[in-house]
Amino acid sequence: MKKIFKYSLMLLTAGLVLTSCGDTYEYSPAAAPAGAQVYFSNEGASTIELSKSASSFNVTVLRANTQGDLDVPVTATMPDGSIYNVPATVHFADGESSANLVITYNPDQLNYGDYTDISLQIGDENYTTPYGVSTYAFKAGATAWVSMGNGLMRDDLFTTWYNIDNMTYEVEIEKNVVEEGLYRVVNPYGATYPYNDPGDWDASQNYYMVIDATDPDYVWIPEFHTGTDWGKGEMWFLSFVQYYLDRGASLAALKSQNPEYFGTFEDGIFSFPEANSMLAGRGEEGYWYSNPNGLLAVALPGARFSDYTIEYEYVGRFIDTDKQYYVEGVPTLGEDVITAKAALVTEETYEAVREQMIAGEAGIDIANGEAFRLPFDETGTYYVLILAFNEEGEVANELTSKVNAVIESGEPSITWEPAYVGDYYYYLLSDPDAGEMAIDEDLVLSIDADNSLHFQIAPWGNKQTLELYLNEDGSVTVPADQPSGISGVKGELFVADVQTYTGGDEKYAKYVSTFADSKFTLYLIYYNDGESYLSADTFTLTGNAEVKKAVRINHKRIADLKSVSNKLPKKNVKFFAAK
Repeated sequence: MKKIFKYSLMLLTAGLVLTSCGDTYEYSPAAAPAGAQVYFSNEGASTIELSKSASSFNVTVLRANTQGDLDVPVTATMPDGSIYNVPATVHFADGESSANLVITYNPDQLNYGDYTDISLQIGDENYTTPYGVSTYAFKAGATAWVSMGNGLMRDDLFTTWYNIDNMTYEVEIEKNVVEEGLYRVVNPYGATYPYNDPGDWDASQNYYMVIDATDPDYVWIPEFHTGTDWGKGEMWFLSFVQYYLDRGASLAALKSQNPEYFGTFEDGIFSFPEANSMLAGRGEEGYWYSNPNGLLAVALPGARFSDYTIEYEYVGRFIDTDKQYYVEGVPTLGEDVITAKAALVTEETYEAVREQMIAGEAGIDIANGEAFRLPFDETGTYYVLILAFNEEGEVANELTSKVNAVIESGEPSITWEPAYVGDYYYYLLSDPDAGEMAIDEDLVLSIDADNSLHFQIAPWGNKQTLELYLNEDGSVTVPADQPSGISGVKGELFVADVQTYTGGDEKYAKYVSTFADSKFTLYLIYYNDGESYLSADTFTLTGNAEVKKAVRINHKRIADLKSVSNKLPKKNVKFFAAK
């Protein structure tokens, strides 16, 4: 609107200046165009794709004056030796406003991937019109890419920034018929990508992920753009191979010195099992490590991915009659898992126990969907280690799920005194879009008898408690690794405030938990073994615990946390500084 106003004002001012000169001008309208007024459509394609099963294609020519039969001369400009034959004239039938200029070619001479520049021009200016274009330039040829149909893609690129599952979904796959071993995925992050919402991607054109499998033992992906933007700029990716080729490295040298940068092509599947073997870009942020789990894969039509997935749901602590303590959980195993073992390890014992499990000297056998228990003798932080084996007896996948195991020590070291009650709101467990908030009303807040800035509360509707500290500046600290009793995708979720969880990362400086005006604002991260969920919980004090009995009501829980994990920041995302 501003531009229209600007130009209108300029024209009006010019008119005033002319009038002020006192000159008289007579208006004479432009003469109407005469003749047939032939022109080309301004909507003609810039590239015309041809087929070996045809021998001609049409270019539409238009005219304004439709009276009488008419032959209009056409001049064609193209390289010497062109396979295309362009007629010298185009014929209009009486009363017709359009005609087809039929350009022929020999399909046997049509080479895939070769395109010819052709320019057409109305051969006599007496037939043209100032209101239409008299020339049309385009490329004609046969694409080297031929559709193979729909295959499968397993994403591990958008997981660079977002705590989302490695989704498998259908994509169209094309093969290059000129160069053996070149493939491309059509719109890998377009409409079929499960986490995309309408408007997240550019639908005006196709985006391609090319896969170079000319050497099936050394597969790599050149840089490609996705056309998808979740609010921080378009996302794009490339393999480390491309990155170093751009900086002067040779392909032979990379194969010899850095084979981990490459994927493989076997049994119709392109796989990239090396974690962080790709790079990612988003907007103007630079390069980030990508393919963090080494799960990026593409399957050609007819092929499928082996399912060696492992999930673990922590059930809780178990004590038998002999006072032996156990952690208990239920595994979910992929359909291709032949056998699986589990053991309880620490960071220090992980490597040794893992080797013993592979050798059959440690661990217990577990089955899909059947609960199992692992004993522990000391309070501490442990990891449930699960190994899944394939038909060859090799480790096909593994999972570590963190658990905090506690042995009762008799008298508690802290005396908690009920002090206040209030209303606790859970963002994570709510559905704000539907106007539904999960709330615990009249929840009790207790104070450490020996530390008036140390508090305890029991949210989540289970027996787990949450400890927090009020700092002198009004900020609140929620110590890390506190169990929530909530089951995530990979086991029980633990809780910490954002600043504690990220180590005070400046990127998350705005997420500071505070206490002011009788209200705790808690920016919490619920997490376990790589999955994390951001929640802005609040707890507003409404009275004293002595005069108001705490009654928990209206507590709503989302059982499947996958529905709220979309597009949330991940822990310890690595940044790759380009050199």
